[in-house]
Amino acid sequence: MEVGFIQAAADAGRLEEYRRVTAFNRRHGNDVEEISPSEIRQLFPFAKTDDLLAGFYTASDGRINPVDLTMALAKGARLKGATILQNTPVRGVLTRAGRAVGVRTDRSDIQAEFVVNCAGMWARQIGESSRVCIPNQAAEHYYLITDEIAGVPKNLPVFEDPSVHAYYREEGGGIMVGLFEPECAPWKVGGIPEDFSFGELPPDWDRLTPFLEQAMACVPVTLEAGIRKFF
Repeated sequence: MEVGFIQAAADAGRLEEYRRVTAFNRRHGNDVEEISPSEIRQLFPFAKTDDLLAGFYTASDGRINPVDLTMALAKGARLKGATILQNTPVRGVLTRAGRAVGVRTDRSDIQAEFVVNCAGMWARQIGESSRVCIPNQAAEHYYLITDEIAGVPKNLPVFEDPSVHAYYREEGGGIMVGLFEPECAPWKVGGIPEDFSFGELPPDWDRLTPFLEQAMACVPVTLEAGIRKFF
């Protein structure tokens, strides 16, 4: 769904950076527009904009349901002849003369002309089994979803304010407040559990409350709404 995306610049350094990025995007055919704080309010009326210098708006940016996207890609792959084996852990990469030639799974060995490591959080561990170092580490990422808020439309633009390490978007009639702390918290450095595909971490309120309060103050309506979930 096309909703648009706004990045806020709250200081001179960020303003210069985003103007450079905007010029680069336009050179490559991406339509990004610099807008004023009042225009930010018109597009995202819940934001506090009196301390912002400008915004950078991409009208054509959108949101997509990740489950629907995954299913569509899988269907397209099958139509092109791919075989998808679910619940089939890869236990190692088969090699010959220093080259990957397949994978070993719980079902069988599978020969392949090319092997692509798309294992996400587990990519580093699969690489290590072949003595390949993949600089990839899972980190904690938190977001909060408020109860329903009157006047929040489904097509509300996604709004990002790096000065408070946060982004905001509509979710279930409320607003999601997502956090990107300046110093991330690595998770399970020793190895990601195999069965964590849909797991959740307990919220670290002590570490995140200062960031959360600062982020929610930039969209004050979130302070007045109830919290549906802190994920």
